[in-house]
Amino acid sequence: MSTRRTIAAIALALTAPFALSACGTSFGAQTNQQYQAAVGSNLRHGPVEVHNGLFVDNGDGTATFSGALLADEDQTIESVSVDGAAKKLARPIQLKADTLLTLGPAGEIVVKGDEVAEGAYVTISFAATPGGDASVEVPVVGRTSMYESVAKRPSPSATAQAAEEESAPAEPETDSDDEDTSPPSQ
Repeated sequence: MSTRRTIAAIALALTAPFALSACGTSFGAQTNQQYQAAVGSNLRHGPVEVHNGLFVDNGDGTATFSGALLADEDQTIESVSVDGAAKKLARPIQLKADTLLTLGPAGEIVVKGDEVAEGAYVTISFAATPGGDASVEVPVVGRTSMYESVAKRPSPSATAQAAEEESAPAEPETDSDDEDTSPPSQ
């Protein structure tokens, strides 16, 4: 065997493992696997989807739910349970079909309990009508600057606004043809 052939054979033997190692990943390579880069948990099936759901520990024995909810059809959530302990919401959460609703800044779901403390995982179940229950295990995180927009307790303005909307009298309809419905002049 010539020196050139020997050198070529050694070079091929040394580079072959590197060249062929990429072939072993096949179609199941980790780059094709789903992963969750966010801190919160996701539930992507059922009557109500939960996106980046988590509780923020308020440091006073309470925690506020933060996340986004999505449903295929209109849903109403009047209560939730956290690790089996049911809690009726101060006002129902209305989900419109195919519309993402972000919870947290208004403090829609605030729970109290020793099990809802920083570092724990708890199971929250949403009782949705007409769809049924949707449950997901979510982490409880500490209140940091990242979560400063999450309310520590229900927002009084949101509660007052909901009460106002429920008790506001309907505007009387007028039968008068005196109304000017023409576009404003420029």
